[in-house]
Amino acid sequence: MSQRPAISVVIPTYNRAAIVPKAIESALAQSAAPAEIIVVDDGSKDDTRAVLASYGDRIRAISQENAGLSGARNTGIQAATSEWIAFLDDDDEFVPERLAIAAETIGLHPEVDVHATNTALVNEDGSELDMFELRGRKATHHQKLDRPLEWVLRGCFFAQTLVARKSALIGAGLFRKTFYEDMDLFVRLAARGPWTVDSRRSLRLFRRPGEDLNLSTYWRSKPIENYEALTRIHREASQIPALTDHEQVVVRSGLATNLFELGRALLDRGDTRRARDCFLEASRTYPRLHSRLKARAVALFGQPALQVLGLFRRRRGVFRSSAANG
Repeated sequence: MSQRPAISVVIPTYNRAAIVPKAIESALAQSAAPAEIIVVDDGSKDDTRAVLASYGDRIRAISQENAGLSGARNTGIQAATSEWIAFLDDDDEFVPERLAIAAETIGLHPEVDVHATNTALVNEDGSELDMFELRGRKATHHQKLDRPLEWVLRGCFFAQTLVARKSALIGAGLFRKTFYEDMDLFVRLAARGPWTVDSRRSLRLFRRPGEDLNLSTYWRSKPIENYEALTRIHREASQIPALTDHEQVVVRSGLATNLFELGRALLDRGDTRRARDCFLEASRTYPRLHSRLKARAVALFGQPALQVLGLFRRRRGVFRSSAANG
């Protein structure tokens, strides 16, 4: 029997003294024990350091000046002593078989650098949603995915859903401080070769309305920076060699859509020149003619065109609702 691969678990945390123990306990409770659990305290101001100290040598606690989510994860990656690294955020939990599933998949596909799992999105009432189903993706156990890019761009994965080879993470350039830091890295990892996916929901991601759920949430409150990042990510994806025709359509559609939304955000801020440039580029990029025409109209007429498009969209929604109820 082949030796089980050693997997390090990296948990970044910031001011989560009351919550991080649940994440740590879920890593400690794995049916296949991790080689180490590295918790990176990213400059917390609460009792996080004391909470981590209470675990003694069951975890490796690293304290650093605040560097953000990406910086904390990168610290954990570089400190890891195992070939394989699993990520877990301080407000999420692994199911007990999470690392065992990953180890089995690595054994079946040792040539693959990235192994991703499905996610259970846990609502406040305890009900769960299936991430792959929400994204319209189907998978089996230990499934090899030769072309992972579309899955990445459709938003199927979080950092917490990955077990990745340390050398691949470093070779791809690690996490960058940006909106959508997960997808940003995943596009670079997808360019390096196949992944595996597993249909089992071995991560539980808790959705708690009203709370700051993620260390990078504040980035997502800025629409211009948001769509600038998504636009850049899709531009990088478009440069991946040997994209299939279908992948080119997916990338072009995503790039154009985010250019359009960036233009809308810039227009709301009053930056009409940059907004027009975004709409014009979107009009040249959209794969479908009607979308190209829509973007061209907004480039020419600005907010009035957006208002007309919004009116058509609302009327179409009312018509569809009436037809369904009829």
